[in-house]
Amino acid sequence: MIRRAPSLTSPSLSRRDALRHAGTAALFAALAGSVDVSRPAYAGTEKLTGPLNVLAWAGYDDPELMKGFTEATGVELNVKEADSNGAQLDLVRAGTVKFDVINPDAVWTAKFARAGLTLPIDPASLPSMGDFFPMFRNRPETMYEGKLYGVPTRFGVNGFVYWPDKISPASAREAALAWDPALKERVEIIDWPELYLWMAGLWLGMPAPETATGPELQKILDRMIAFRPNMRALQADMGTVKSDLVNREAWMVWGASSDNVATTAKLAGANVELTIPDQGGAMWMETLQIVRGTEHLASALAYVNYMTSAKAAKQMAWGADKFAVTNAKVMELLTAEQVKILGLDKIEEWASKCRMSQAPVDEAAWADAWQRFKTA
Repeated sequence: MIRRAPSLTSPSLSRRDALRHAGTAALFAALAGSVDVSRPAYAGTEKLTGPLNVLAWAGYDDPELMKGFTEATGVELNVKEADSNGAQLDLVRAGTVKFDVINPDAVWTAKFARAGLTLPIDPASLPSMGDFFPMFRNRPETMYEGKLYGVPTRFGVNGFVYWPDKISPASAREAALAWDPALKERVEIIDWPELYLWMAGLWLGMPAPETATGPELQKILDRMIAFRPNMRALQADMGTVKSDLVNREAWMVWGASSDNVATTAKLAGANVELTIPDQGGAMWMETLQIVRGTEHLASALAYVNYMTSAKAAKQMAWGADKFAVTNAKVMELLTAEQVKILGLDKIEEWASKCRMSQAPVDEAAWADAWQRFKTA
């Protein structure tokens, strides 16, 4: 990007809820222009048809983005907000609504492709991919059996966001900071099980935390339970996390899409810092994927191209939510101050210190572990 009874596939906090509360009061900026759909690389020679049904995280239903696509292509959009990666998988499998494009996190790409739910995409048909930050080209998480299935859009990094008059930058370089007794009831996190269990496993030295089950998963759970005295609250949304940080009720936020937390706090006048611990951080990344069996294949490809173009990416980066995007050309469309506030000038440094957090292999076991953490 994050409950059966319990399950990670329907988490207590959906990314939808997190992003809904994540924004500032800023109005959506208008798109600087429309995408040239006359080029064969954009939509091929097939007639564009619709309407197009899109299942995506919050933010993709931005009226300006939807309007821009329709004006450029003549195709109407129906955008349904996704509750979780697992919910997207279940909805596409059910087929009650015939979605054309979906928006799972990159690390779920193989699950959709392996189930035969999505189509491979020819990179040559995606002109904007050449404009991506180098780190988002040919990502293994977007591939299945050597073919591209997921096209990266938004992403974020996770570390520590903190008040430097309470926590020194040197202290923030150590992952153990989250367990420092001096931070009793001063650290906030959100209800995002995949992230925190994975990061705790990473910091315990596990090479592949996502595979943890049995004793290894218990070690992760024990470590998270040891963190609870420092946890001010397990928040249900990012908005509360951010306001508590800005109001100095929390001295530090761990994770919760740290770059976005830092951006929002700074826009609110908070002099906070973001540090990725030396032991590593976690990165998430969304993708757009085309559903197998779509009746509007050319339009689906046109939508993926539109949403990954620099002008549409600018709208996602400097709209209400302020999230980082994969298209590096947005830096030419934003002011120097906007680039700095978003942290895009540091994104390669941050990403070099982060690993892509992975979806758990045993989702039920992780869901049970998270529930035990919440009730400990």
